Amino acid sequence: MPAINTIIISEDTQSSLLLKQVLPESDYKISFEGTLLQQLLATPDLVKPELIIVVLESTDLAILGQLKIIHQQFPMPIVIFTKDDRDEAIEHAIDVGVSAYIVDGLSKNRIVPIVRTACLRFEQHQKIQQELYELKTTLADRKIIDRAKGLIMQQRGCTEDEAYKLLRTSAMKQNLRLSVLAQNIINTADLLGS
Repeated sequence: MPAINTIIISEDTQSSLLLKQVLPESDYKISFEGTLLQQLLATPDLVKPELIIVVLESTDLAILGQLKIIHQQFPMPIVIFTKDDRDEAIEHAIDVGVSAYIVDGLSKNRIVPIVRTACLRFEQHQKIQQELYELKTTLADRKIIDRAKGLIMQQRGCTEDEAYKLLRTSAMKQNLRLSVLAQNIINTADLLGS
């Protein structure tokens, strides 16, 4: 397995040293290390990050806002080690997309299992998001196709099956996705109807 480009943000020197000691012995290559997230955001030639580990005394909204920007630009697992066990901090972290929020858990033997678990949870979450997107797209396409079938049935006086076959055959001849042709039919009908 290739090394995973890992970013470490930690204000605590001991925590940074511990992470630098443990991570290189596993699949995680430290590609950036800093004390502030602003340093990361200001680094133009950053190797594409695949994991970010943040060690914080307490979590504030500004830090979570910066993590959200990073997560939007580079979707990746985010692991936070902190002493902050406030419910609102945890909720905000989850809203940002943090994969693991660990309170008082930064110890040598726990780091790699926590990070691996966070990476697996992130992959699972991404897969679910992709499936949800595909389902929404399929549902939207189905609605468009049904509407186009209705227009064809109305214009041609044919059955639903016949309208669908006509739509499918036309899409194949024009080398178009069925939903694209259906949307074109709807757009034309709207234009002619107005």
